[in-house]
Amino acid sequence: MVQICFVNSLRSWGGAEVWMLETAIALGERGVRTGIIAQPGSELLARSRAAGVPTAAIPIRFDAAPWTLALLFGRLRRWHPRAVIANLTKDLKAAAPAACLAGVPCRLATRESDFPLKAKAYYRWYFTRAATGLLANSEATRRTVLASAPWLDPARVHLLYKGVDLVRFQPRAAAPANGTVGFAGQLIERKGLATLMAAWTLLESQAEQEVARRLLVAGQGPLRAHLETWRRGLRRPQAVELLGHVEELAPFYQALDVLAMPSLSEGFGLVAAEAGACGVPVVASRTSSLPEIVEDGVTGLLVPPLDAPALAAALRRLLADATLAAGLGSAARVHVAARFDREDSLSRLQALCGAEPGAL
Repeated sequence: MVQICFVNSLRSWGGAEVWMLETAIALGERGVRTGIIAQPGSELLARSRAAGVPTAAIPIRFDAAPWTLALLFGRLRRWHPRAVIANLTKDLKAAAPAACLAGVPCRLATRESDFPLKAKAYYRWYFTRAATGLLANSEATRRTVLASAPWLDPARVHLLYKGVDLVRFQPRAAAPANGTVGFAGQLIERKGLATLMAAWTLLESQAEQEVARRLLVAGQGPLRAHLETWRRGLRRPQAVELLGHVEELAPFYQALDVLAMPSLSEGFGLVAAEAGACGVPVVASRTSSLPEIVEDGVTGLLVPPLDAPALAAALRRLLADATLAAGLGSAARVHVAARFDREDSLSRLQALCGAEPGAL
């Protein structure tokens, strides 16, 4: 038996998948049994099995085919969870009806991005009847959801921040002060990579170029080839390192003087919170949830989205003033510990799901 079942149909490996697996493992350490239903051949399925989390490989398509519902129903009847948490809307469309039939009392949708709910009539049934609640990963996401769906009861839309493991993400012993800027995330347009490239090009071309000595890019995605082409055209291409996927991000953050997060939109900017926990100041876009994580002038700096000169100026400011950067980084650690401690998030999730350690 499991108490909380996560359902995720994505084959790719991103923030939602990291959260689901790490949450499942952490809840297990608290004595709460968890299980993960994932797409056959997905990274989440492979990693969950390797971690010893109970899993089921069930193909979930957009049409919520009857045989998919039957497979989900059968698995949920065997596991008999207290709660089912669905990642995407298509996951909810398949898992929530099956969970209703299987007698699962708590059925939660999640919203991982700061995008409005679609204005479709059938959404009302899925989000008000099939689901018993919705998890929003930031105040910004929650506001967007409620503004786009006035038919949703605000009491059923729960704020659940993605918590940070404060033991794993620790401040470095001393600030590097070596002019290193970092970026971590999927290499996709929404992450603001065009703005980052333009800002770095500005830094390289200006008289203070010696301040910004190195740019480390952690992540993979469809824009990798574009980044490679851009890097080769720089005057100092060796200063930009494309690291690909970085499995353990804490040492990556600890090697930075500042993290750049020029996203066009975010659900919850976990990378900004993790860097802050490591005492690294963040320069982020003033958009979506990022102002909840980065307090402008207190724990980092905020700049307008798509504004490469503003991003370059903010990065230069922190790279040129080690005292300011260190002060913002120290405040960031305090802020993250107060608002985004993973233990607090786990306790809230347990309470929302009604899952007690060891309970059947």
